[in-house]
Amino acid sequence: MLRSVIALIAGFAIMTFGQLVATIVLALALGVRPGTPSPAFLPASLACGAVAAAFGGFATAALAPQRHGTHVLMLMAMILVMGLSNLLAPPAGQPGWYLAAALVAQPAFAGAGGLLRIRRR
Repeated sequence: MLRSVIALIAGFAIMTFGQLVATIVLALALGVRPGTPSPAFLPASLACGAVAAAFGGFATAALAPQRHGTHVLMLMAMILVMGLSNLLAPPAGQPGWYLAAALVAQPAFAGAGGLLRIRRR
């Protein structure tokens, strides 16, 4: 049970930390200020979030003690809940299309990353 919790927390943390680092790097590279994302920033951030979610799904499947697919589905549900909360109470400067795209892309890429790890076993 503990290893299952660790697998989920680690996958979510990897995704979140990856997205955070990518956001900082992108913002610095594109000269973005808080609350005023540029047109180039949003698609790049969406792509980085999808890649970070794939790494999180891969890590969750790798760390899960058994039923790897179930763990990845649980991670996808966690990401979906996070995305829905952002969609219902949007952060400043993030348009609805961006939040909706993240709501679809991040769970899907987490599932793809987990599936990649499961197939490699």
